[in-house]
Formats: sequence, structure tokens, C-alpha cells
Amino acid sequence: MKTTVAKTQKTVPAKKLPGLLKKSYTQKQFEKKILKKIYVAADKEFVNNYFTADADKTGSVRIPKNSEIVKADFIRLKTIAKEIRQQKFGVKLIPLAALVGAIVAVCVVVGMFKNIIVKRAIVAGMQSAFQAKTDIGYLDFQIFGAKLTIKDLQQANKNDVMKNIFQVGEITFDFNLTELLRGKFDAENITVADVLIGTERKTSGYIPIKQKREEKQNESRIADMQKALLADVQKTLSDTFAEYNPQTIIKNVESNLKSPAMAESAKETIEATVAKWKDTPESMEKSIREFSSSVDTLIKTDWAGVKDPVKLKEALDAINAAVVQGKNIKTQTEKIAADFKSDTEKAERLSKEIGAAIASDKALIDKEIAKFKTLKNDGIGGIFNKVLTAFMYNLFGTYYPYVQKGIDTALELKSKASSQPAKKKAKKVSRRMKGTDIYYKNDTVPKFLIEKAYGSGANWSLSAKEISSDPDKRGKPAELSAAFAVKGIDNAISAVIDGRRKTDNPLLSAKYSGSGFPLSLKIDDAYSLAAHSSALSCTVLGDDDGSFRVQGAIDMSGMKIATPSFEPAPVYEIYRKATERFTALKVGFTAGYALESGIALSIDTDAAERFAEVFQSMLASELTSITVSAREKVNELLAEKTGGVSAEIAKLTDIQNGIKLQEANFGDMNAALEKAQRDILKQLAGQTGSDAVQKAAGALKGLFGR
Repeated sequence: MKTTVAKTQKTVPAKKLPGLLKKSYTQKQFEKKILKKIYVAADKEFVNNYFTADADKTGSVRIPKNSEIVKADFIRLKTIAKEIRQQKFGVKLIPLAALVGAIVAVCVVVGMFKNIIVKRAIVAGMQSAFQAKTDIGYLDFQIFGAKLTIKDLQQANKNDVMKNIFQVGEITFDFNLTELLRGKFDAENITVADVLIGTERKTSGYIPIKQKREEKQNESRIADMQKALLADVQKTLSDTFAEYNPQTIIKNVESNLKSPAMAESAKETIEATVAKWKDTPESMEKSIREFSSSVDTLIKTDWAGVKDPVKLKEALDAINAAVVQGKNIKTQTEKIAADFKSDTEKAERLSKEIGAAIASDKALIDKEIAKFKTLKNDGIGGIFNKVLTAFMYNLFGTYYPYVQKGIDTALELKSKASSQPAKKKAKKVSRRMKGTDIYYKNDTVPKFLIEKAYGSGANWSLSAKEISSDPDKRGKPAELSAAFAVKGIDNAISAVIDGRRKTDNPLLSAKYSGSGFPLSLKIDDAYSLAAHSSALSCTVLGDDDGSFRVQGAIDMSGMKIATPSFEPAPVYEIYRKATERFTALKVGFTAGYALESGIALSIDTDAAERFAEVFQSMLASELTSITVSAREKVNELLAEKTGGVSAEIAKLTDIQNGIKLQEANFGDMNAALEKAQRDILKQLAGQTGSDAVQKAAGALKGLFGR
């Protein structure tokens, strides 16, 4: 055998060979332990060439101890030695005993804690999916019996923590033990019994769930979209009906009103006049009353019955005294009347001018109010649509997390699907003889598999198949379907999740229909929508980029909408009454989410046109009352602006009327004195003669100007 090599090639000392190739063998031993275990002829010849006669043992062969071996040959020899060594089946008792002990220990531990481990795993998975507490009353996992039994399973509702989404009496899993021993869970058949929906809980189902950042962001986006819509609604309402608002009318005409400025400038003059004359009527009344009291007996006495000339002469003297006093009072009264007239001429002129200005201002106000008849409100239908859209965002926000959770679950399953292993760089190996290809059965069982599940009851049915962690191995998508009725509410769900890497189908395709359920949506304390009975149908399509699209329609009856009030109040009343007319409504909707564009939602309904017609009809019929209300409010402002001077003008008028009243009272008293004079003179004529009568009559005539 050649043991020398060229100087340019790397060599390795023979002493570094594996122990199997460093030993000395008899020819028989060499055949049995080495050559017999080499199945490639080229390898057998290669090894045989390296083994030569052992210099130390006659009849034996070995690789020379001190020889140098080309590195490539050394590696080849080492590889062959490894392959020979792997063919050994010797048993070492101590390692075997240790292995058996470990297996027994594992079996004992698994036997003791298997139910606890499985229960915790199921609870953790369901709580993560539903974000609420999961309770399991009983669980038994029989490994060798290939059976898993779950009893009294309760899944709480995160939106109503004192109620369950569902409650299951018993679930039985029949699984493949062979696959379980391979570390795979293959549920060949699942049966479900005694399902209840919406049951009451004795304890709260709340658990703290840490939301994903993306979920928080999307919920925040929905809330922001709602706020933006409703803010736009309020602004549009304010802008649309601004001219219906008396405050707007005031703003429009305030700068053109004449009476407020005129009233302000005249107020001081009129106030001064009032202050000067305010006590005059009372003073005149006092003087005249005193004079009247002094002659009261003379006036009220029946002189026709007095026969005594002395008394008649005394009465005539008393009347003569009253003549003098009355003359003074008359002079004073005439002067007061003249002075008052002089002082109030300017005030009366200002009063008339203010009255004319107020009349002009009212005419201007009436002209502005008349615009009500020509105002258009084309945007009212769009306003109603925006309110409905805001409520649909509320509905979408309620169920969006469930859709997103379904998409995420499908994506997770798809990400775990088997993939082609990466190609490794081919190693340079010795050329071997052509072998025989042996084909094994394809592995079609993933780590987790539910082949078929079914359950049914009086008001429900459930079926599922091909639920797996690796749909590529099965070559089939997962399918789910359920139908159930709860308290008169019918529901039907079907879904296909296709997590295969090569497929033309969407990642998620689901359909839902439900009818007879009450609907209650509340955005804040001001906005709410309630429907006694609703029907919803929709289709959900999800893609493997995390985006999804929901398209459907909701049909509501027994509906009631509440919105916040706005100004002007009469128009809001019409708006409120118009919304009350909508007790039934069908709204089509399209909603979705994409990573780049975010959340989007649109609705399709004829509600806008219908609402506009109802509103405009009611507005026309209520226009008169709106006009009256607006005029009252604007006139109130006008009265406020001119009220001060109007009050002073009224006071001045009262003073004038008081002076005239006292003049009239004095005239009445003079008439009564004239009558008493005639009665006395008549009696005196019969007693003293006509000359005395004529003299007394002349004196009275001088007093009263007759």
C-alpha cells in the first residue's frame, strides 16, 4: 500500500483515526467487523487497501500506526467508520435503566397532572379568543382510551360579564392515539350535547385582557370617525337653519334698527321732564280737594227748603268767600296747564318720533322673517344619513374585534403551515452504487387536527371539519357552520378558512344571518338608536394581508332615534318629530379594514330622500308658528332696547292725564257752586226782593266767567 504523498497535499497522522480503524484484526475479524458492514463496493475496496500486514502480530492486519494519510482519504475513512458504528445494536444496561426510569417518571407525572394541563391549555386558549372568563366543570383526558371529555363548559360574554355567550353540557373528543404518541392531536370525531345560549352567570366573567396595539388603534379610529361625523352634523344643522333663528335675525337687522339709538338719546330729556312734573297732579288734587271740602256743605245743602233769610244771607256770604279762593285756584291751574304744555312739547315730539322709529323697525323685522318662506333645506337628508352612518360605526365597532380575531386566527394557522425546507448546499460525497428507492406514506396529519365535529339540539346545530394547524398537509380548507335560536332570535353562521399556501380562495369567507333580535346602539348620552326587532345579513371576506371586507344589510323595525337638541328650538322640534316617523328602516352597508387605508364604512339607503320629504312637509305646516315665535322673540329684544324710554313716555302721559283730570274735577265743582248759587238767589228773591238777587248774581258771574 502506498503511504507516502506528494508534498503539496495535506496529510493527517493515522493515530487520529477513529478507534475502530486503529485496531489490529485477524483476517477473519477484519472480514466480520469491518468489510462485512461496508455495503458500497468502492468503499470496501478503499478500506481494504489501507489495511496491511501488522508488523507486530503475525496473521493480523491494520493501518500502520505511524503512517500519514491524505486529508481527503482521512475524512472518507472517518465517515465510513461512523456508518459502521451506527450499525451496532449492543445494549448498555445502565443507560437503558436510566431511560426506562425517565419514561416511567414521565408517564406517572402525565398520568397525575394530564387533566390539569389540558384544562389549563383549553381555558387559556378560549379566554384569549373570547377575552372573557372560561369555566370548565369537569375534564377527563384518557390517553390510552383515546378520549377527551369536557362537561359544563361556560364561556362568558365580554360585553355582558354576567352572561355567557354559550354553555355546553358535554363535549366528547375521539382522537387518534397513534398520532398522539407522535406528538400530534388528531380528533377524528367530536360530539356536542346540551348547548345553551345567553345563560346567566353567578360570577363575573371579566378578566383583564391586554389589547394589541393594532386593536386599540382601530377602536380609536372608529371613535374618531364617529366624532367627526357628529361634529359635521351639528355644524350643518347650525348652518342650514341659521336664518330660522331669531338670534340670526337680530344680528342681521340690529345695525339697521333706528329706535334703540333714538330712544337712548331721548331718554334723558324725557326723564328730566317727568322728574319735574311727576308730583304736580297730586299737588293739584290736594288743593282742589281742600277747596272742595270747604264748599262741600254749600254745594250739598238743599237751599230750596231754607226759608230763613238770615241763613240764606250767610250762605251767600260764604259763597262770595269761595269765589275769591276759587279764582286763585283757577289761575294756578291754568298756569300749570300752560307750563306743562310748554315743557312737554319737545317730549311729545320725541315720543312721536320714537313711535314712528319702532314701527319702522318692526316692518324691517317682518321683512326678514318673511325670508322663512323661501329658505331651502336641501342638506337635511344628508344630515340624517350621517347620523345613521355614525350608528353603523357604533355597530361595526361592537363586532369588529370578533372579525379581526377570526382573521388573526386564520393568519396564525396559515403561518404555521408546513413549508418547503430550504435547499442545503450539496456536500461532496463519494460516488456510490445505485440503490433502491423505498416510498413511504405521505404525512397528512398536522400537529393539531379536528377531522369532524358535530352537535345538534332542539334549537341548535353545529358542524366543523378539517380544523388543522397545517391545512397544506390536509389539502383542504377548514369549514364551520352553526344554526341556533335563542329567545326567538334565529342565527345562522357558515365560514370557510383556507390557510393553504397555494389557493385561489380568500383566507376567510363567512356568512351570517340573524333575525328577531333587539338592537340598542348608544354613542353618548345624546345619541341613541333602539329597534324592537332587527334582521341582519352579511358576508365577510378576509385576505392574508390582514385586510377584510364586510358587506350586508340590517332591517330594523320598532325603531326609535334620539339626537341632541339644537337651535332654533321650533326647527329642532320638527326634526325630532320627523325622526319619530321612522319606525322601520333598512340600511345596506359596506365596511372593511386595510393596513394602508385603515377602516372604512359606507351605507346605502333611501332614508335621506324619505327624511327630507317628511321634514320639508312638516316644516311647511309649522312655518306659521315658527314665524310667530321668531317675531315674538325679536320684538322682545326691540322692547328691551326701547323699554326705558317707553316707560318714561308712559309716565309723562300719566302726568298729563292727571293734570287734565284735576282740571275736570275743578270744573265739576264750579258747576255745583253755580247750582247752589241759583238755589240761594231764588230763595232770597222771595224774601228780600229782586235787586239784591241781581247784585249777588253779578258777583258770581264775575267769578266763573259767565
